[in-house]
Amino acid sequence: MFMVCYVQTLKVASDYAAKIHRPFPAIDVESLDKDCPGSFYVFEERGKPTVIHIPLFNMDNCKDEATIKMEQHEYTTFQRPYRDQKKINDLADLAAENVRMNRQRILEEIHKAAERRKAKTDLCNGEKDYIQKRLQIVKGWLSSHDIDCRDNDPPRVALLGSGGGQRAQIALLGVLRQLGEDNLLDSFLYLAGVSGTTWAMASLYDDAQWSKNAPSVVGGALQSMSEGSSSSFSECVQWLRGRDAEGDLSLTDFWGVVVCAYFKGVPLETRTLAEEDQGDGANPYPLYSAVERVLLDNEKEELWFELSPHEVGFTHPGAFVKTSLLRQDFHGGQVNQQNRMPVDMVQLQGICGSAFGDAQYIIDTIKEWIYSHLHQNRRHSRSTSKQGLQEIVMLSFKLLERFNDMEGSYKVLEELKSELDGYPGLHSSTLLELDCNIWTKMTDEEKKQQIRIIFQELNESLEQQSQGMRILNNPVHDAFWVLNKVLGLAYNWDFGRTANILHNFKDPKVPEHMCKEKIMHLIDAGLFLNSPYPPMLTDARDIDLIMSFDFSAGDPFETVKVAHGYSDTCGMPFPQINEDDMNEDRPRSFHVFEEKGKPTVIHIPLFNMDNCKNEATIKENRKKYTTFQGPYRDQKKIEHLAHLAAENVRMNRERILEEIRKAAERRKAKC
Repeated sequence: MFMVCYVQTLKVASDYAAKIHRPFPAIDVESLDKDCPGSFYVFEERGKPTVIHIPLFNMDNCKDEATIKMEQHEYTTFQRPYRDQKKINDLADLAAENVRMNRQRILEEIHKAAERRKAKTDLCNGEKDYIQKRLQIVKGWLSSHDIDCRDNDPPRVALLGSGGGQRAQIALLGVLRQLGEDNLLDSFLYLAGVSGTTWAMASLYDDAQWSKNAPSVVGGALQSMSEGSSSSFSECVQWLRGRDAEGDLSLTDFWGVVVCAYFKGVPLETRTLAEEDQGDGANPYPLYSAVERVLLDNEKEELWFELSPHEVGFTHPGAFVKTSLLRQDFHGGQVNQQNRMPVDMVQLQGICGSAFGDAQYIIDTIKEWIYSHLHQNRRHSRSTSKQGLQEIVMLSFKLLERFNDMEGSYKVLEELKSELDGYPGLHSSTLLELDCNIWTKMTDEEKKQQIRIIFQELNESLEQQSQGMRILNNPVHDAFWVLNKVLGLAYNWDFGRTANILHNFKDPKVPEHMCKEKIMHLIDAGLFLNSPYPPMLTDARDIDLIMSFDFSAGDPFETVKVAHGYSDTCGMPFPQINEDDMNEDRPRSFHVFEEKGKPTVIHIPLFNMDNCKNEATIKENRKKYTTFQGPYRDQKKIEHLAHLAAENVRMNRERILEEIRKAAERRKAKC
């Protein structure tokens, strides 16, 4: 982890390392005092070996510049053999003094090196065990394709899926189906997703053997999307009430329900992430990603948060806890009290799939999901009182449309007050006392607080009225409960709220700013980097080849550019990229970035000149399959998108195999 160098070697070593692409810390040689050097210099740079530089003659063992010059003259390189015992001993004593007087500093650097080594080599035991089993499957696949590797060290290949909402979900399914049909799926050690691709992963990993029959399993997932057979509204609200009872309900929970029930059209996926520990290694090891909102807002490099079946935590600085403990309250690295259920796949998809990011869009989508259930209930309801209550509820939902428009909100409140006259069982004293003069004198924050109080009172009166006579799972009552909760959360924009696993944690490798708050906010990683590169670039996972399928909107090379910049900041290995070769309007279907000593990256844009044939069709498909649109239900449209994604695998199968062969050769050369 560290080297001891003489002053003459520094510049040569630095230049040579740069020439052959070997890691060496940044050194400003010109800033070193060559006439009056110290006895101990440390050069360090994240992700590279630390260099301790100890000049033989220095101001500590020689005391002054004149003595340094005298000793340099006395012990020149070109002279007859040393025979004078005193001269030999004096020189040895001078060199030894550099060790004696710096003993504690040397020990400290060794200690720091040991900490760095632990951070770069340690995967948790659960992941290690799974990977060893998965490597045996990879090894068998390599053998069947006549790709030679060392007995227990096959190349480590990771498949990455970018974000992009439901477009990314469908496209990843198309890719995985084709990889299965082309017998390529068992070459992958890891499958990592961001945003929309995590929606696909959450469904697939419900089947412990999905990759063994990928074409059939993926086909079923695509079919269910068009059918939209989701959980009932009451089942969704029941799940939300359970989270509320645990005390940390946030908009993330509502969004996770909307992802499952509205976009994907599937029953709520309530298994926990820890249940994806399917120990036989049949599937690539799954990794999900998020970022911490405050760290993102403050542009901190430690923002990336990874989630696996065994551990969750910050990729940098490498701070993790057991997956089953996420959501529990922490203090100083210990769980205060385990009183909440572990994160399930509904919550996970809410966290990972929120890059729609725009507050109004998320609120509008939640509203549309609830509206669809209310309209369905209205068609089947014959009760005048129920219909009247439903009108009140639907009128109330207009406040969601105006949750940042206080002037518009007052008009809705006036309508609501008038409507309540015909429904005496539902009341709010705060609403009855509200008038325009009072409203105009309030600040926006005070107005929001008034609305929260009004709906708390309305909800409480509704609950009291329905006690003893309420029909269980009444969608109208449930919708009002949802409205009451969503409004409060929307006004505070409480998204991704969960207990901070690093609260009051003390460790030199963990920055203090990560440990101050009791709460952290996990949101979609795509808001920073729309592809899950960071977990795949750690030394611990030692990846040889990354195959990144990019389903993003906009610039099809943005993820590569951002990953390259972030890797440089964090000292992670990422190959050089040539932006001159990145034609945003006319991308190819297969781009390879490689550099000696770093993982090779294959970058595959969804829409390209190979599967779309021309620039006009690329633009047409980008417009047709936008990120911000309602749920995909048209089977023809779903299959067309999946086919385009699959085509990128089909037409590049031989090139993929060739890059895996090259990765196997590099792996052998490393050993």
